[in-house]
Amino acid sequence: MSEIPEQVVLLSDTGEHIGVADKALVHTTDTALHLAFSCHVYNADGQVLVTRRALSKLTWPGVWTNSFCGHPAPGEDMAAAIIRRAKHELGITISDVQLVLPDFRYRAVDSSGIVENEICPVYRAVTADNAAPNADEVAEFEWVDPQSLRSAVSATPFAFSPWLGWQLEQLNEN
Repeated sequence: MSEIPEQVVLLSDTGEHIGVADKALVHTTDTALHLAFSCHVYNADGQVLVTRRALSKLTWPGVWTNSFCGHPAPGEDMAAAIIRRAKHELGITISDVQLVLPDFRYRAVDSSGIVENEICPVYRAVTADNAAPNADEVAEFEWVDPQSLRSAVSATPFAFSPWLGWQLEQLNEN
């Protein structure tokens, strides 16, 4: 029995759902606008989890980024998608999922020409778990002080995903 391909929700420029597409076919040099999410996970010490994307990732392989990202399946509740993805990518359970940047949207082109084009609300969550990352998703991870992360992204933006830098700028404004 073959696995059902993961699908993403396609969006109009105004954010209305206009269809679905296979995730594997969406991220190209002409990526259609679609729905995603980013999540920043914190521990009890107030540290944030940053991850280095696996070298096998299609976009931005090997760069450091926020805790995890993903796409809700068509019809899937956003909170359920975030909880699902935390378990899949990091092997953790999360709680206290909070929307912190509801209107985050970006388009970025990586060095291979692949485009990310997403309406991507940003969430924060907490965990008490030790991360056990999926090697297909995450090469490395680190718990860091949020201010140290801001300083690192400011000093070496090339080492981080562009969306992380933009999210940190907007979170700093709020």
